[in-house]
Amino acid sequence: MELSLIKPLTLLALAAIVLRLGLLVHRRSDADKPIHGGALSQMLNFLSGLCFVAILPTVCLSVLILHPEAVRFAGITWHPILFIVLALGLGSFAFALLHAAFERAPLQRAQQEADAIKARGWTEQDAKTSGL
Repeated sequence: MELSLIKPLTLLALAAIVLRLGLLVHRRSDADKPIHGGALSQMLNFLSGLCFVAILPTVCLSVLILHPEAVRFAGITWHPILFIVLALGLGSFAFALLHAAFERAPLQRAQQEADAIKARGWTEQDAKTSGL
């Protein structure tokens, strides 16, 4: 394989890996604790998870695929890689804070509704419709 193709193929592989991992993290997060804040809150949660899971593949592909000879050939030094890792970590934190800000009020409403249902108790209508 030509050395000129290493960098673009590595970036494509990195994008595919990160998108897949980000989607898995988002789905698991949503299954564990549903998001009540709407589409914007869903997107911020996805972006936060995406930035977080992008850190390890970025480092691994940079070290394993673009080993020192190829790193020098591609014109990449370690300083941009460290900057990218730091930016991904800070991006994950920022998106998580924004997600929390948008999710707070809808989550409180959902918890209040759940508490009201618990306080009401088991009614005859619930018993009839439960299928038990």
